[in-house]
Amino acid sequence: MSALDSMNDGETLTLVGSGYPENTITAPIVRLEDDTTTEDAAQAILSVFPLDNIHPSPIAFLDLTGESYDVPDVAFAVNGIASDAELRRVPMERLGLEEFLEQARSSSVVVRVGSDAPPCAFLFRRGAL
Repeated sequence: MSALDSMNDGETLTLVGSGYPENTITAPIVRLEDDTTTEDAAQAILSVFPLDNIHPSPIAFLDLTGESYDVPDVAFAVNGIASDAELRRVPMERLGLEEFLEQARSSSVVVRVGSDAPPCAFLFRRGAL
């Protein structure tokens, strides 16, 4: 993915599912195959994309529930993938819709999976190589 190579330290990549509102996306979109899951995409991205180790939460996920105890399975999976890739515990933060959309608008790249996964979206903050 040359789009990832063009990103600088501190920039954000947004990973979204097929239900994410495309009219809110301003960055270039990398569209993955229809059967690619969010977890598969996160695995591929995080195998070559270092996460910020200075920011307290280099990953944020879109929280549509508003319940602090209700974390979607896909968020747990992505957090595990990130922690394995980074060989450290990677903190994640949850963002409500408006705050998530605001931060996603400044993303350098948006990766869109094609599978009909539950609504999910993540922000990954790039760290130094």
